[in-house]
Amino acid sequence: MDMEKLEDKIYDAYYSNTNREFRQKVRERIHWICENVSGNIVLDIGCSQGITSILLGREGKKVFGIDLSESAINDATENLKKENEETQKLVDFQKENLMLYNFKERYDCVILGEVLEHINDVQSFFSKATAQVKDNGRVIVTTPFGINDFIDHKRTFYLHDFLSFQSDVLKIVDIKFLGKWIGVIYQKSPNITDIEFDHHLLLEFEQNIYKIEREYLEKQLQLRNKNLAMKKQIDEAKNKNKELRENVDYKKKLLIEKAEKVKIQKELIEQYNREEQLIQEQRELSRQYEILQHRYNNIKNSTLGKFTLKYWNWRNKRGRK
Repeated sequence: MDMEKLEDKIYDAYYSNTNREFRQKVRERIHWICENVSGNIVLDIGCSQGITSILLGREGKKVFGIDLSESAINDATENLKKENEETQKLVDFQKENLMLYNFKERYDCVILGEVLEHINDVQSFFSKATAQVKDNGRVIVTTPFGINDFIDHKRTFYLHDFLSFQSDVLKIVDIKFLGKWIGVIYQKSPNITDIEFDHHLLLEFEQNIYKIEREYLEKQLQLRNKNLAMKKQIDEAKNKNKELRENVDYKKKLLIEKAEKVKIQKELIEQYNREEQLIQEQRELSRQYEILQHRYNNIKNSTLGKFTLKYWNWRNKRGRK
């Protein structure tokens, strides 16, 4: 399961054994949210699979979790069924749209856990969420911090964005840098004093930016080394392929030479067969000649043969006269 899918399934990510580093980061953010929840009546907007709501329910808090995703609410409901009866009574999940839902009560704490980055009209969404908070209540926000490449994220958040959400009755009281994520706590009160942006906060901000940049540089170095290793493998493969081609060409040349030799051998065998045939024919002619010679000698030495020869000799002499 990749990081984007894990982010969509926070409950699974919280208990995941396949990506322990990411699981630890998810747990750090969720635990930070739970530690900073004030009061006992909580609204969890974009509750996903319900892990934050369930953890708060285990601590005796009454939680209403909403999400636009029907599958997320179904998962959250199934996850809640695994809990004891007391927790199940305290936690309620419903498929609802924040901007359209008419709330019957206000809450001690509203959670926006990695929700704002998915919203186009963030200001309207944030205003509707904070309107559900009681006086002296809290709004807890976590989002990816800086550039992120998840497909369904609509925007990127920096420190200035969270400062702009403040109003006369809603002030930032705490900021927590969580690696590539940031956590911000708003307090709703006309008399609240907002957080001081002093040297310490600036230093923490810069250290977090440095950490993110260092991670990117390390990943860049890893990718560079991986690229070099792949290039080396490609070069080795090319050399091996060249050797194979040369080997194939050599074998092809040997095959051609062998074919030529076979052709010559075939011609020699055919020539040899023709000579053998001629020899056999010569032997047959010699045998027939010997037979005829033998017959001739037999006739020549017989009484009739001798008489016949004398007769023909006499005729030849008469003919010459």
